[in-house]
Amino acid sequence: MSRITLSEVAADAGVSRATVSMVLNDNPLVAAATRERVRESLARLEYVYDRSAAALRKRQTQAVGMVITQLTNPYFAEFAEGIQAELDEHRMDVLLGVSGEDPARQERVLRSMSERRVDGIVCIPAQGSRAETFEALRMPLLMLARRIDGLEADYVGADNSKGAFSAAEHLISQHGSRRLAFVGGFEDSSARRERLGGFMEAVHRHDMDVSTDRMPTCPPDRRQARAAGARLLAADPTVDAVVCFNDVVAFGVLDAVADAGFQVGSDVRVIGFDDVHDAELARPSLASVAVPAVAAGRGAARMLLTRISQPRTEHESFILPTELKPRETCGCLTEAGA
Repeated sequence: MSRITLSEVAADAGVSRATVSMVLNDNPLVAAATRERVRESLARLEYVYDRSAAALRKRQTQAVGMVITQLTNPYFAEFAEGIQAELDEHRMDVLLGVSGEDPARQERVLRSMSERRVDGIVCIPAQGSRAETFEALRMPLLMLARRIDGLEADYVGADNSKGAFSAAEHLISQHGSRRLAFVGGFEDSSARRERLGGFMEAVHRHDMDVSTDRMPTCPPDRRQARAAGARLLAADPTVDAVVCFNDVVAFGVLDAVADAGFQVGSDVRVIGFDDVHDAELARPSLASVAVPAVAAGRGAARMLLTRISQPRTEHESFILPTELKPRETCGCLTEAGA
């Protein structure tokens, strides 16, 4: 079957081809009765909008690419919800790709999106990403949650240092913890560096120190975090508090604490980072540093849209505020109910 053309729709509706095009683009200048007649013709003739042809005419596809590292990380899913919600208001679509922390796969996905002429790309860069990969795209870019050394691009992320500082300070000042540990994240991750820096600032403020043995790295994966937590507690059972790179890591550390026979919230206190939806619902409820993910996604989308419309403006960073949410795993709610 041949594709129905705009001219055929125009003839059926008794209007000009230009009027049909204006209806397809939601032009407010078309009278309501005419718009309804055109839409009836579009439906009756089963017209299919040729988005690629329109993109060539407008030099825009009305689509944005989003590349994330994991589908299993609920925080990234919340980011995506915020981005989609904002772009919905601009009648734009999101094309999703998943790198799996593999730079080679990420490069293939980015190239594919570029070939499809998306208007811009939001990316949580994979571990080991290089600046050259993104510079070669020559299109509007925004980095989400992680920075790439040497890459000039817009960025949206949490106030990692302040958030981790507040977690460690809470454990020390409110609960008297003295044998703290920091678990998780890739060693060369910008987010881990910033969060570990805030954690160490709080520790040093209280004239304490943390050995490298109590700062193990691991991917943001629950199973691997459980193994890292088990090794930490087996090597040093005096650890009494753990600040985790994110909530996924924290859930793994909670598994390890239970496996070792310790009581969460008293023997070992645990605080995560991100405050995903399940953190408060878990039992025991997970204490966490909250970062507004949906708001972050919306902010990222708005920033990218600005970059698309004003490509020569200076690059910007949008740093999200953090807020500590004390709960059972740090001992707050448990002690309050005792």
